[in-house]
Amino acid sequence: MDVAELRKRILRELDRHAGGERSSGDRRTSADSARVAFTRLLGGTIAPLLIQTASILKAEGELCQVHTPSDTARLAFESSPEDFIEFMLDTTPPAHVIGRGSVRRKGGTMIEDRIVGVGKTIEDITDEDVLAFLLPELRKILK
Repeated sequence: MDVAELRKRILRELDRHAGGERSSGDRRTSADSARVAFTRLLGGTIAPLLIQTASILKAEGELCQVHTPSDTARLAFESSPEDFIEFMLDTTPPAHVIGRGSVRRKGGTMIEDRIVGVGKTIEDITDEDVLAFLLPELRKILK
């Protein structure tokens, strides 16, 4: 096969894999808008839910804290630094919110990442989507 033809076909396939004919500027713009949407979700839904969860758990005797640096939100348990639940943004197209649960067990630490609000845009993620990740992870940690 002609090298030029092979190159064209490979580049065409790479373009398809990367989301079509989008330029790097388009991808950057998309990532920037995802960051803005995630910042809104973080401040308006995720952080308040984690703060309320921490208050409820503290009232039940479970010591935990919420940490909200600019790009994530984490519910950390004082019983072990390896026990936490956090939410972060993944800007890999299509951008999505990742929930990460980390639980220390006898055999080691188990970390699980899942997409929050599968199939939804970041703007469409609701408190129910966040709870759908949060509650099962709480059960794992509080066993």
